[in-house]
Amino acid sequence: MDKKVLLMVGPTGLPDRVIQAMNQQIISHRDEQFAVLSRKLGENLKQIFQTKNDVLTLTSSGTGAMEAAVQNCFMPGDEVVVAVLGVFSERMAKICEAYNLKVVRVDAQPGTPVTPQQILESMSDKTKGVFITHNESSSGVRCDIEAFGKAISKTDALLVVDSVSALGAMDLQMDNWGVDVVFAGSQKALMGPPGLALIALSDRAWTRARETTTPTFYFDLRAAQDIHRIGQHPWTPAVSSVFSLYEATCMIMEEGLDNVYQRHIRLSNMVIDGMAELGVPLFPRSRSYASITVNTFAMDNSPAFVRRLADEHGVIISGGQDNLNATTFRVGTMGYVSECDIAAYLYAAKQILH
Repeated sequence: MDKKVLLMVGPTGLPDRVIQAMNQQIISHRDEQFAVLSRKLGENLKQIFQTKNDVLTLTSSGTGAMEAAVQNCFMPGDEVVVAVLGVFSERMAKICEAYNLKVVRVDAQPGTPVTPQQILESMSDKTKGVFITHNESSSGVRCDIEAFGKAISKTDALLVVDSVSALGAMDLQMDNWGVDVVFAGSQKALMGPPGLALIALSDRAWTRARETTTPTFYFDLRAAQDIHRIGQHPWTPAVSSVFSLYEATCMIMEEGLDNVYQRHIRLSNMVIDGMAELGVPLFPRSRSYASITVNTFAMDNSPAFVRRLADEHGVIISGGQDNLNATTFRVGTMGYVSECDIAAYLYAAKQILH
């Protein structure tokens, strides 16, 4: 039997219920049946984002929501501070620069996060926004969003959080923590297929969005919000992906958010402890800020290890990214992953390494 163990960092494996939700005849996105399902999805997402405000669903990758945050909440010449921890936070900085924002970068040392104090020291009275990656999946480092919320709330800057590889696996209390913009993708811990991006704005961010004059069309969140409330989308959405994401969020609600968070911590601990026994260190310099969804390990010639896992054992993990490709590998524990999957991975790793 050609059975694969999927421990990728995204897209992640899909539960059977989610696959079956996609496997049905298409309906019109203007049909009332779709509107009802879309509204139910929105209510589930509000619970996952832990916000009273609307969570908008965009047909794009997470990068689309990243760009939408910049387009809708900032204008050319605005000063923003971007914490750069790896590939994806670097992408945020590049998008800001593409829209002619004045970007102040705060570069983390490899394998470490940035701190709220570092960000505050880089801000001025002209700073309009601070961009933080909740979980940098290229380096396996997570940031303390609650601490950033407390620090940034004392300023006039919007706190914008990329939670693409964290939301649905790691606690993120958008309203309670004072986060102004959160965006994520369907294909990570939320257990959906690729193709949908999700974004929520605080009241403060919506005020800024209504004042912003940066040109936008496809990603105009004001237009999206107006029609979202009747269960519709301004453009043709990925209807089948909406079906499947709704089913995935129902599974999360049934399990309970706290149980989901604890499951991800438990799975991550299994991986980290198991690899420590095999003598393979984490890439993050401290376990205290190591990701619990993307476990990144340091190993020379790691691409060969990744290939052998797949070829010899049917265990699919992810290699390192960019300049970390040859020296790191990543084990995804987010979404539809069980203790049995982790046990199979650790057995295969032991056969290869020992």
